[in-house]
Amino acid sequence: MAKEKIHILGICGTFMGGLAILGKEAGLEISGCDSNIYPPMSDHLSEMGIDIISGYDPSDIPKADFYVIGNTISRGNAALEELLNRKANLVSGPQWLYNFILKEKKVIAVSGTHGKTTTTAMIAWIFEFLNKDVGYLIAGKPKDFKKSARKGSEDIFILEADEYDTAFFDKRSKFIHYKPDTLIVNNIEFDHADIFKDISAIHREFHNLIRSMPEKAEIIFPTDDLNIAKVLNMGCWSKQESYGFGDKAQNTYKAIASDYSKLKFKVGSEEGELEWQMLGEHNARNAMSAILATNKYGISLNQSLEALSNFKGVSKRQDILLESENIIVMEDFAHHPTAIEMTLSGLRQKYKEHKIIAAIELRSNTMKSGYHDDVLVEATKEADVVFWKSEDRTQLDKLIKLDSNRSRLIDSIEETSKDILESIEQDTLIVVMSNADFEGLSHKLIDRT
Repeated sequence: MAKEKIHILGICGTFMGGLAILGKEAGLEISGCDSNIYPPMSDHLSEMGIDIISGYDPSDIPKADFYVIGNTISRGNAALEELLNRKANLVSGPQWLYNFILKEKKVIAVSGTHGKTTTTAMIAWIFEFLNKDVGYLIAGKPKDFKKSARKGSEDIFILEADEYDTAFFDKRSKFIHYKPDTLIVNNIEFDHADIFKDISAIHREFHNLIRSMPEKAEIIFPTDDLNIAKVLNMGCWSKQESYGFGDKAQNTYKAIASDYSKLKFKVGSEEGELEWQMLGEHNARNAMSAILATNKYGISLNQSLEALSNFKGVSKRQDILLESENIIVMEDFAHHPTAIEMTLSGLRQKYKEHKIIAAIELRSNTMKSGYHDDVLVEATKEADVVFWKSEDRTQLDKLIKLDSNRSRLIDSIEETSKDILESIEQDTLIVVMSNADFEGLSHKLIDRT
């Protein structure tokens, strides 16, 4: 019997590339095309024998049983228009994932504005550490795994549940397709200004997800997030498991070290301590969610803590690329004021004697919109100097005017890397914050060091 053929439009994104890996593992014949073919995903797919076509020339598109359409593919794309003319079998990435993988699995879905990738990686690692071959899809590069996705032989699958839209023909959030058995909601803030008018529009998408979940499903969330509370008050029919703050909470964590590198956790009547490589309260919260989720599948608090003490993290999340005698160069994915603030706060507690230089790229649609401009300066208060990069010169001028003592403008990556290194007179941490590659700033700094 011939293998089912799947062709993926937009195959080199982290999510769509993950789908390609899962399809290959499931024994399907996978190919794809993309206009942005770049490592590490392109190398990874090539190593697995997955053919990648450069561009969207209709004459290059092979015959397939299904065409999986990434949410970056819009009307006017030449390959898409040809497929529509052919009346080909089109399916969105999330729907294909549910039909071919998730339908037969117990799904742990990690949602929220921040922390999805790290929390997903933590949960997958806890199972892996305990020799359980679970499936997972991580929209990043986990340091504890060779691949960003796998089907797994166990009946559990962990994935990020993104609220971004599904495809050009399906404007619902991706996560509506996943039908989770366990849903983590880490936090809810305004993001994705290109598709959401305001925070209430995001509330509705989370509500639609929750109202589609069965009674026996479970939702894990922190008690201090007012946006989550608003969503749950709109209606909830599933079980709830929350974590709070303070000794009276049933599930809670407490910092032993001020940088959160050492913590104490309590889950019901169980207590335990964790000493690990991660920093900051945001990672403590991610760990709390991961611990509660794995607990639902028979894993004790202390088993989770032992696993997390060996957790290496995810690339571009407080990722140290260089550590020399007096300079540390670090990359972080933070691209929202809350994530920036929490990351810098954790770094300040760890590197108390260092000068901290933050280079921040305003690249996401929400950041470029200027929606967060008024809170960005406050979000960077733990940095001694901040270098800003944006396509909008007016936006940069506004930020520098708000905080002229610390803020600097990036006109040229080459010149900025030179200026940063020439200004170093003491132990210095340089943290490059972006959801993209910042035009290679990190590597230019390393090359000059």
